[in-house]
Amino acid sequence: MSYPIGAARLLTVVAALVGVLHQPENGSTAKNPGASVQMRLRKPAHRKTIHELAGPFAKMAICAAQKAHVSPRLVAAVIQVENGGNFYRSAVRESSAGAIGVMQLMPTTAWDVLRVNPWNAQENIDGGTRYLARLLREFHGDVRLALMAYNAGPTLVARGYRPRSAVAYAREVMRYSGVAQ
Repeated sequence: MSYPIGAARLLTVVAALVGVLHQPENGSTAKNPGASVQMRLRKPAHRKTIHELAGPFAKMAICAAQKAHVSPRLVAAVIQVENGGNFYRSAVRESSAGAIGVMQLMPTTAWDVLRVNPWNAQENIDGGTRYLARLLREFHGDVRLALMAYNAGPTLVARGYRPRSAVAYAREVMRYSGVAQ
């Protein structure tokens, strides 16, 4: 029995549809599927190490998490999501909403509440981790609510408001950190 499409091409099509496989960097393309079928599975988000999640800020994240008595994986997951996995110049990155640095702190929260310089990566991570610990206490250990508050602000979440973007943010951080939802 003959199939109109080769096994390598079929694997490439399925991989593209599912989105779970990386294309090899050896020149194998849709036009040349037989070049190589060596593809590797992407590592599930919850299986990434702290160093993979926080990149060059992993050691700072671990130290800050230990000082604030927060899970290092949770802090690393916040760093991963806030930076979208792109750590290049993330220490000085400013969002369209005005959030600054590795943990994307709002300037008033950083300067007035946490008393940290948001442009300094170490202070930003320390402050962001302390803020996360404060939110976890405020929301009685409910990680989901604390993450939504980190993203949308504690006042809105405390009043029962759940912005879609904050819900999606909390879900993504929890997926990376491995916390059950």
